[in-house]
Amino acid sequence: MRKAFFLILIVLITLFLIVSANAFDGKRKGFILGFGIGPGLTSFTQEVAGRDYYQDWVIVKSDRSNKMAIMTDFKIGYAPTDFYEIYYTSKVSWFGITNVLGDNVTIANGLGALGATYYFTPQVPSPFISGGIGFSTWATPFESGSKTWTGFGLFAGVGYEFARHWSVEFDLLWGKPGTSEFGIDVSSNAFSVKATVNVLGY
Repeated sequence: MRKAFFLILIVLITLFLIVSANAFDGKRKGFILGFGIGPGLTSFTQEVAGRDYYQDWVIVKSDRSNKMAIMTDFKIGYAPTDFYEIYYTSKVSWFGITNVLGDNVTIANGLGALGATYYFTPQVPSPFISGGIGFSTWATPFESGSKTWTGFGLFAGVGYEFARHWSVEFDLLWGKPGTSEFGIDVSSNAFSVKATVNVLGY
């Protein structure tokens, strides 16, 4: 978890330096590249489905767990006008759990989506709304030999660009990643709420 945090911090500083160096023209229209970080909460249940000895289909569902998380938000894309942005975004919730073996592991519950943002005014300050649809993931990236679960996901959010290149954003994310192995289906049904401070180069 600590390594991930420092990697995220390095990326954020790098993006800040790029923006400060005026690598972009300062107008929303055109190429965009952004990153955000902040606190969040992920609430999830897990489900195991398979056939028992009598070949009857059995579904076992866990109790709901709620975990405080570090949320990261990356996006890259293009703004056709000063009002609209279209982009690929990767939103990830990082949190720790204790697995069935009793080990403490870091979970990366992610959403990779095609997203869009609409700004209410062409210049700062401006409120905005955003949304997107894509694929969700559930992974233990720091564990050797681990598999990544995948599934459907989406997000919706609101935010406020309070200064050029800087904004705060509040998102609701949902995803249901899973995997199937040896005739057994496992999945997570996860909701996340996040609040991030974002830097956006344009």
